[in-house]
Order: sequence, then C-alpha cells, then structure tokens
Amino acid sequence: MILGVLPFFGNGQTNNHVQISNIEIEGNKRTRENIILRELDFHVGDSIPMSNLNTRIEKNKTLLLATGLFLMVDMNIKEWSDDFNIEISISVKEAGYFFPLPIFELADRNFNVWWNQFNRDFKRVNFGLSPIISNISGRKDLLKGTVQYGYTQKLELSYTLPSINKKQTVGLTTNVLMTRNKEIGYQTQENIVDFFRADDKIMFRRFRYGIGFTYRPKLYQTHLFQSTFYHRTINSQVSELNPEFFLNGDEKQRFFAIQYQFEHNRLDLRAYPIKGHFVGVRVIKEGIGLFNDINRFYVRGTLGYYYPFKKNEKYSIATAARGRVHFQRQQAPYYNNTALGYFADYLRGYELYAIDGMDYIYLKTALRYQIWSRNIDWKKAMPVKKLRVMPLRVFLSTHVDMGYVNDPYYTENNPLANDYLISAGVGLNFVLYIDKVVQVEYSVNKMGEKGLYLHFNLAL
Repeated sequence: MILGVLPFFGNGQTNNHVQISNIEIEGNKRTRENIILRELDFHVGDSIPMSNLNTRIEKNKTLLLATGLFLMVDMNIKEWSDDFNIEISISVKEAGYFFPLPIFELADRNFNVWWNQFNRDFKRVNFGLSPIISNISGRKDLLKGTVQYGYTQKLELSYTLPSINKKQTVGLTTNVLMTRNKEIGYQTQENIVDFFRADDKIMFRRFRYGIGFTYRPKLYQTHLFQSTFYHRTINSQVSELNPEFFLNGDEKQRFFAIQYQFEHNRLDLRAYPIKGHFVGVRVIKEGIGLFNDINRFYVRGTLGYYYPFKKNEKYSIATAARGRVHFQRQQAPYYNNTALGYFADYLRGYELYAIDGMDYIYLKTALRYQIWSRNIDWKKAMPVKKLRVMPLRVFLSTHVDMGYVNDPYYTENNPLANDYLISAGVGLNFVLYIDKVVQVEYSVNKMGEKGLYLHFNLAL
C-alpha cells in the first residue's frame, strides 16, 4: 500500500518531488542489508517525482524478487514529513538456503524429441542429486553440486560469488565438470541426429574447468571475463563412423578458450518477461596457446523486447532475436557445429530437427493474453512451508518464428540448412512461482507439418 500521496496536493504545496531520507529493511535473517540496497534503483538522498512514486516502488519490489533470494517482498512508505522527505520500509521473506534437489531430466535435446523419436525410452533419462546452498555468506552467493547417473553420468561443482569488493561491482565464478556417455550422437542425416552405442563401452568423455570474473558497474549491466579449459575424448569406433567428429579422425579435443560477455537486462522477470528489454553479446575465442585442437572465433548476440498494451495490460507482445557469426571460416568439427534445435535455440514447429551450421539468425514473436492470475495455497499438501503458496499465471498466446542457418560444410542430406524457415501457432503458457514456466504449443512449420509441443523451464 502506498500512503500519503494525495493529501499534499490539497495543502497548496508546489513541490512535485519527494526525497528518500531513510530505507528500513526487515526480515533479512541471512541476506546482508547492503546486498538488498544494491538491487534497488533508488537510494537514500534520491529525489523521485510524485507522479512516478507508485510505479518506482512496484518496480523495485520486482527487482528484489528477481534476485531469487526472496519469496515475498513488501515495500511501503513508512513516514512522510511536511518537508517532502519520505522513509521507505522494505519487508522480505527469504527463500530457503539449502535445496537437496533430486535430478530427473531427459537427456535429449527437448521433451518432444524424447517423446516422438525415442518412444518415451526411460534409458534416455538422467537421475541423481543436485544439492544447492544459496546465499551462504549472505552476499547472494551460490554453491551447487551435481551427482548424476543414467544416460549421462556427471560430476559437477560450481560456485558463484557476485561481489568480492567493497563497491559490490566485481564477482567471481568457477566451475568444474566431468561427464561420460555410453551412447553418442555422431552424425546428422535429414536433420535428425543418429546415435551409436556398443554394449557398455564408454563412447564419450568430457572434462571442463573454468574460472571467471564479473563486473557489474550499474544495476542493469553485467560484464563477464572467463577462461575455460576443455578436454573431450571419443571411442575409436566413433571416429571411424565419422572422421569429421573432431576432424581428421582425431579421438580427442583439447583447447583453452576465453570469452567476454556483456548483458544489459531491463526485464521485469527473466523466466517469462512481460515488460522490458534485453541486450546480450558474447565474444568467444576457442584455441589459445597449448592444445590447439580447434581454432574458432565467433560472436553471438541476443536482443529481446517485451511490452504490455497500455489500454489493457493483460495483452503483451514478446519478441526475441538471436544470431551467431564466425570470423574464422575454416571447417569446424561436427561436434562443434550445432546451431538450431538444441535446448534454448530452437524455432517452434521445428523441435524435432537438428539444424547444424556455422552461422545462424532467428526471430521469435508472440502475442500473449493473461487469462488467469491467482495464488494457489497447497497447505499441508506441500511439505516445504515456503513453497505452500504458489503464484500462478496462465497466458494464451499466438506466435510466429523465422530463422536461417548457414552451413557451408555439412549440408549433404540436411535440407533445412541454407534455407529460410518459418512457423506459426498458438499456445497455453503456465508461469509458476514467478520463475517456473511450462508451455504447451501447437505449431505448423514451412513443410506443413503440424504438432503439439511441450517446453519446460523449471530450473532453480
């Protein structure tokens, strides 16, 4: 509730701004106060137009919720003095700190591939445990481990600390990963990935270690500088089946990579934004110094723009574009030649296809209408108390996607590369707990193929 705005207009006052004299925070048992203040776009001493005060407070509630640190944020004007000074009160309810999350996920590129091409084969499922400790030091840090079995055996450990200096502008991130598979996708034919398995032999091993530093000089901007070492090996049978898997019949791939990443994020919520924009750029050089088993230099860019209709904010437009271009044009190994159809990079209506290539660009658009918004109280049916009240929003949507993949080397028997792609359809989207999304979409692609597709974004 926003208090005290209107009375001042009746007292003959001509000042149309208020000044923040104090910000009071309560409910933060672990999160440090300076971490919360860092996420706000106003501070003590700032002057705010009265006409924009309600909007700014609601916006900053959203900013705090977007950190993932809190289940609930309440922000009010506690005091409003005659000299137009205000005191803002912030009350938060922290999210849990320890999550021993079970792993049950599909190993395939998406749910639709697993359901249609592999007939719901539960041998293609990963399971295990992923313990997560968040906000360990009260500085928004995150420690995550993974012990995984099933289709892909994995051990992984990562740690992220958003701020290591007094100004809270420099952060640290590190990650180590080891995996192995008894089955491997070794070639793409008719834009379908072919797999190979030989009894219980290990076909593919991966090791990765990376360390990076983040720089966040402004609230909405983040820079990442990262160095990573990769070591991948395949069984000799794989290189015999496809000598171009690592190129020239090689059975291993080792290299150092460096990357710079920039993000400007003004989205209200990242998982399912309704309002705001996003700009992201990644510049990557693979093959530096020792072990130059690969030599690539490429740039990947992302643009997103989302806005609700002013007359009826239940309607909103979502647009997102992404592209990649290589500046070194020599042939890349088959394994490193993926483009569209892999995880987050896909066109609706083409979920079943792998469209490989060196460069790509695509645009996804949607018109959405919110038909439901309510808090669901699970009561004792939900054993985790902090998750018993589930915000739920439901949207109807229509979409049009288009894209193009440039593949100068692996085009034989893969007709969707080097061709313009387009699709359209309708969908029903569910947003749970602010950042969990389930999408059910019916799409038609340029070949006239129709299908019902399911997508999940349920990551913590």
